[in-house]
Amino acid sequence: VENLLWLRTTDPIRWRDVGGVPAEIRRLLDSVVWSEMGQTFRREVLPSPVCWIVLTVVVASVAKRKPVVVRIQGYAERIGNSRNDRVAYTVRAMAATLAFALPWPLLLAALGWTFRWASPTSQLSYATGLLLLRMGLHLYVLRVLSLLCIPRGVAEAHFRWAEADVRLFRRALDRLTWVYVPTVFLIGFSIHLAPAEAGGTIARLSLVVWSCAFALFFFYLFHSRRSWLAQRRHLPDAGFLIRVYPLWCTLLVIFPLGLAVLALTGYVYSATELWKLFLQSLGVLAGVIVLHQFTMRSLRLVRRRLAYAAAVKHRMAAFEARKHEPVVASQEGEEGPLILEESEVDLEALSDDTGELVGMAAIAAGLLGLYLIWDELIPALRILDEVTLWSTPLGSIALGLLAVIFTAVLARRLPAVLEIGLLRFSDLPAGTRNATTTLCVYAIVTLGTLFALNAIGLRWAQFQWLIAALGVGIGFGLQEMVANFISGLIILFERPIRVGDVVTVGDTDGVVTQIRIRATTIRNWDRKELLVPNKEFITGRLLNWTLSDQMTRIVIAVGVAYGSDTDQALALMKEAATEHDDVLDDPAPVVTFEGFGDNSLSLLLRAYLGAIDKRLPTTTDLHKAIDQKFRDAGLVIAFPQSDVHLDISEPLRVNASPQENGGTSPVVQGPAPSERNES
Repeated sequence: VENLLWLRTTDPIRWRDVGGVPAEIRRLLDSVVWSEMGQTFRREVLPSPVCWIVLTVVVASVAKRKPVVVRIQGYAERIGNSRNDRVAYTVRAMAATLAFALPWPLLLAALGWTFRWASPTSQLSYATGLLLLRMGLHLYVLRVLSLLCIPRGVAEAHFRWAEADVRLFRRALDRLTWVYVPTVFLIGFSIHLAPAEAGGTIARLSLVVWSCAFALFFFYLFHSRRSWLAQRRHLPDAGFLIRVYPLWCTLLVIFPLGLAVLALTGYVYSATELWKLFLQSLGVLAGVIVLHQFTMRSLRLVRRRLAYAAAVKHRMAAFEARKHEPVVASQEGEEGPLILEESEVDLEALSDDTGELVGMAAIAAGLLGLYLIWDELIPALRILDEVTLWSTPLGSIALGLLAVIFTAVLARRLPAVLEIGLLRFSDLPAGTRNATTTLCVYAIVTLGTLFALNAIGLRWAQFQWLIAALGVGIGFGLQEMVANFISGLIILFERPIRVGDVVTVGDTDGVVTQIRIRATTIRNWDRKELLVPNKEFITGRLLNWTLSDQMTRIVIAVGVAYGSDTDQALALMKEAATEHDDVLDDPAPVVTFEGFGDNSLSLLLRAYLGAIDKRLPTTTDLHKAIDQKFRDAGLVIAFPQSDVHLDISEPLRVNASPQENGGTSPVVQGPAPSERNES
């Protein structure tokens, strides 16, 4: 193919060749040709049960066109609600669209299959059958793309494309279909009748018309001011491909025109082969785009459900906290149920990491498909293997760089996708999810690095000296970094701490928020973040409040005045604890008389809670309940007191001493020491 591609099939077209078009038209309309086709049609096609069954299906499908459209649009009415939306609605809508586009292409395929096998010895029937099969396939693809863009169809309702963009794409696609399908048959039929002349002038002119139709299609679709690309190009969130869209859109317009020039200059075989690959490329790109949009739709739905579930959980927690408060009546005067309305905020939006990773995966899939299509035709990629840099082929270096880029993007964006998947399909705690995603990232980086090194030809024997040098460097200056890295791996596997645990490190209490390669982040109660090297958790002392369970104990100290009834006080304190819903029955709360203080009788209440986040509110509730019960029972909670004794057995002596500002200040003095002793 590489050698035949650049050979001229026929002479360049000239003006005198245009004058021979009427003769070629007469050859196409030759009665001998069409009489043979008519005989085959009467002898094989008309009696064929397959054709009649397919024709019946086509007629029934045309008659049922409106109900199918109503069904597709009906699925659009069910999406958008977090509680009722399903990915299955999109799958059903796409299946209905695929079935809706099938009748007319199926009829062409049935006719082509019948013609192909009607007279195996007839080249004309065989070629006509192949052309009809090809027309049916191409028409089916065009019809599917067009029906995806019907009002409230898959593209608009499920993929969230703008209505104006969908209407523009469908209008351009319908115009292309009317030119595309007839020219496919005309080009193939002309080449079959005149293979030595590569179809003659009619085939080349038809190829030119076909190319111009595609060029106009791309120009109308992408270069129009109404195009969504033109409108989104200058937005801040526009990606790289959208910003440079004039470049690749111009190439899409120029390429079909270049193929038309090839056909006019005599390279008909080259033009037809390139057209086949170009159409296959467009099909692959269209499939990748549809799959990308379906994936984004699924991820949006998962994200929305997770956000809705989190909102429900938060609302129910607030409801549980207020269940002891008076119930607010509804407008009808009756107690209404707690109804959670979905927020108007866009809960469907995915995180940037997830969206970018899906986009990168779509781009990688598209590039892989294009490579598989064009690899056998374009030798430029194999030419790279003939260029060497440092005894390594340039193609291998390019593959290694691509592996590094892909690994970096995957390691950076994959955690968001894994987090969504683990949240959606499992009830794993936050610590387990974080450990899973971190270990997956480590594995991806390791495998990507090994693949990149292998791609550029580096083996163990070639860089083992580097490992030895790193070992010496680690022994002297990098031991702390390596120790923290190894400690981080131990933390992920042994899990002495997890994301979400409440820990005490030194004099800092807080929650573990991140566990990274070198250090772990702890956020204290003042919302300050402390970075602790991972080695501290392995070699130092660590207090983990929530390692094995969330159970914790609170201690309530109460001092009652001397002379109070301690038995009654202890009973009231235990009653306040047992009445609280968050205080556990097992272990049961314990009250003790601790001792005689300077100013009070010291009593202690020890109670256990099921979760550490309930310490502060439960402590407040118990303080309030104990204070109220003591008030009702007449028990006095003691406070610090001081007794001052004044000796008034003798008169007090008052002296006036001068001050710096000229005034006087009275000073009260007791009896002189001698007098005090005498008395």
